[in-house]
Amino acid sequence: MYKKFLDVLILIVFMSLSGSLIAQQVNTQEYAKFAEFTENSTLEMDFSIVDQLLHAGVMNMGPSTRAYAKDLMPPTGTRFTQTIDRPTENEANRFFYENLRHEQEKILKLRKELEAIPSLTPLNQYTKEAQLAYWLNLYNVTLINELAIIYPLNNLKPVLKGDDSLLDKKSLLVDNVQLSLNDIHYRVLPMLYPDDTLYIYGLHQGIKGSPNIRTKAFTARDVNQKLKENAQEFVNSNRGTQFNGGEGIVRVSSFYERNAQLFPDFNESLKSHLLQFANITIRGKIKDAEGFEANINNWRINDFYGSISRRDIGLYVNSGNGGRFAGGNKLSPAQQAQLSSLMRIRAVNFGGGSVTVTDLDSSTQSKSQEEKNESDNN
Repeated sequence: MYKKFLDVLILIVFMSLSGSLIAQQVNTQEYAKFAEFTENSTLEMDFSIVDQLLHAGVMNMGPSTRAYAKDLMPPTGTRFTQTIDRPTENEANRFFYENLRHEQEKILKLRKELEAIPSLTPLNQYTKEAQLAYWLNLYNVTLINELAIIYPLNNLKPVLKGDDSLLDKKSLLVDNVQLSLNDIHYRVLPMLYPDDTLYIYGLHQGIKGSPNIRTKAFTARDVNQKLKENAQEFVNSNRGTQFNGGEGIVRVSSFYERNAQLFPDFNESLKSHLLQFANITIRGKIKDAEGFEANINNWRINDFYGSISRRDIGLYVNSGNGGRFAGGNKLSPAQQAQLSSLMRIRAVNFGGGSVTVTDLDSSTQSKSQEEKNESDNN
């Protein structure tokens, strides 16, 4: 009887493993079709409506100055204070969830339009660059929509990590495949770009410790250049690298640890990667590093006001050209009123238009190819 029980148990385990392997094979086959592309395709997606959303919501904070934020003082009448990560608190572009949280229907409509594109024109008819722009825009619009639903929430770590992560939520249906944001990040994009790591800088995480959300959508023409710009900004910021971890140690963002599959020999692979984008100020320190510790974090949402009820603290804005308002500390009441008014107007104007597909004429295609070649040569 014991042998019969053991045989049954072995059979169950075998069936379970077989089922798991079959499931993995099916998943691999589903994702494999997203690696197909047409090298000289003239098809292009117009993401003007995504531009509208980003124009309505994104405040460009400008490049990092490596300046530390001041500690937040408790509001009058309370001893309650918010803990901040001073090196990274003043960094990263901000998103105006405060106004756009009431525009979820428009954002959801935009997300669904993006989802529907492959059902109208198969993705394999586009170039790799066009598809990369598509996936990055879809990822970021979806994340904005998910965060708008749960806003205001200051610390996003509980919803971005763990078993109930919204990044694992199968919220998308693309070409009849149920996808999560992590599926796009860890399965789709690595198949499309198996030998590249640059795409990770286009996957905004909704937090101050992540690569920047840009003020305009990615397009086939500029996606590689814009990703390089995001990489350079991130690597040369306090969010990407810090040099206070001890002799021979460079501290880096935990974002690199979450992308460790792209850096098989973590120390050497990451060093080589960082040196591609490091400026002259930090290049030597990275080159001489003996090891890297991925422990820089800022899980605070990158909203306009820092999820703080009082509007006279927590708002640090870079003018976008390297100069900061109010000496790099906080905005004056007049500046706050002016910026808030501007963002409200942007939010009201968001929502017109739709995502379209166009076929480039030969002259436009030639010009686009010339621009791409020039960019690759620089």
